[in-house]
Amino acid sequence: MALSECSMLFSSPIPQTMPPFPQLTKAPIAEAVIEIRVRMSRPVRPDCFAAFSARLKDQFPKAQNIRFLASHLQFDSEEQVKSDVSNSLFGVRLDDTAGKWVVQGKSDGLAVSRLQPYESWDKLIVAVRDVWPVYVEIFQPEAVLRLGVRYINRVPLPMSESLDLDLVLTGAPKIPPALPQGLTQFVTRVVLPIAAHGVVLTIVQALEPSGTDSAGVGGHVVLDIDAACEQSFSLDGPEMWEKLGALREAKNVAFFGSLTEP
Repeated sequence: MALSECSMLFSSPIPQTMPPFPQLTKAPIAEAVIEIRVRMSRPVRPDCFAAFSARLKDQFPKAQNIRFLASHLQFDSEEQVKSDVSNSLFGVRLDDTAGKWVVQGKSDGLAVSRLQPYESWDKLIVAVRDVWPVYVEIFQPEAVLRLGVRYINRVPLPMSESLDLDLVLTGAPKIPPALPQGLTQFVTRVVLPIAAHGVVLTIVQALEPSGTDSAGVGGHVVLDIDAACEQSFSLDGPEMWEKLGALREAKNVAFFGSLTEP
């Protein structure tokens, strides 16, 4: 199903039930992320990050601070350059012992990631619902400003001397006929606003060449899909969770619309 055909789903209100997309037994998902951006009524205290880590230590025992680095250059009258680098605590990253889940509690929001092997949307959204009340209690945000659902896929390619990407992608890059057709790298990025639903889709496609450890595979196509909306939500209402479901559907439309059926 081409992306143009899939986009027709958005000509009417997004249905509450998912369209009949196929269930993939080997989904190529390298990372799935749900992000909730917030507005704070006051600056976040540094001890909030330690408190957040302590509350989730049983589930996520590995903690690492996230710092914001800024470099300042100053030119004086004698053409001398003075540089100054400052850093501030911006968040904390928490990992589980199995290396499958990552939680980031930051001064501007919460992000929860599921790494390989991906299981299901239901488990991902449950993980967010479990962590979100802890984030709200400790950081005390004022409102939700942005929601994002991002899936990074790595689609394996067969080993071939002349790979036809049109057999993989519905929107593969086009090389002018007068030029050599052997492609070793590419990156494309398209941003598609779906104004009727307040959703913005960002789709990045790239070719990842094969490494020495990928026998029988001619590299991967990276399909990075981000479905987001900038809208104000209450901290504890159902609207935010309903919108995340709609973003998931937009992501699925983009995923299946970007790949050929084989």
